[in-house]
Amino acid sequence: MFVSVGAGLPVFLDIPGEGLKGVYSANEYLTRINLMESARFPDADTPVLRGEHVVVIGGGNVALDAVRSALRLGAGEATILYRRGRSELPAREEEIHHAEAEGVQFRFQVSPLAIEGDDDRWVTGVRCVDTELGEPDESGRRRPVAIDGSERVVSCDTVVVAVGTRANPLLTSSAPELALSERGYLVADEHGMTNVPGVFAGGDIVRGAATVILAMGDGKRVAAAIDRYLDATPVTVAAHTLEYDAAQTR
Repeated sequence: MFVSVGAGLPVFLDIPGEGLKGVYSANEYLTRINLMESARFPDADTPVLRGEHVVVIGGGNVALDAVRSALRLGAGEATILYRRGRSELPAREEEIHHAEAEGVQFRFQVSPLAIEGDDDRWVTGVRCVDTELGEPDESGRRRPVAIDGSERVVSCDTVVVAVGTRANPLLTSSAPELALSERGYLVADEHGMTNVPGVFAGGDIVRGAATVILAMGDGKRVAAAIDRYLDATPVTVAAHTLEYDAAQTR
């Protein structure tokens, strides 16, 4: 068996206002636009808000995809809010260059505190605080530290949260015998074998949220390991026994 369920559960910031109307996870926003063809609404079945002032929170490739998509949907202003500086942006340099060329605005060293809304619970802005970079955190990047007295509101009518994804615990809990890392991902060896003999895993469910290219590479690498495993594993159906010669996978 090969487990490749990905890490598609959106991560939110756990700040006030994330339940307001006009707030999307990047997953939902991009899925509606690309897979559900909401840019063609009403000719397509699934709508998406076409904000005039769109704020995307995050600095990775997905955040850049979302903010550039907002422009393509007709936003008059599309802004990235990122809590570190430009040199710390995790997105690819070419993505950043294209976004800047298309008119995306970047506000660096800004950390969201809350999403604000009107009496009808529609988004009106993001309350933020300026940051300065302190000592490196566990990721190796300098940790953003809030600057007292620097709070302000960035006006907008749509917010897209693009700060990452993680493994869905509903999926991993369905097989409690599989070992998980501290972050909730499946643990696998260099061949993709989990702690359960005959069960392999790869892609984001092992790596954490990464790229399609890396997941495709895992699929090819683990497929070869599974082939070697099956060649080396005699199967007795009546007894339901499997014998695994680990040396054959090296």
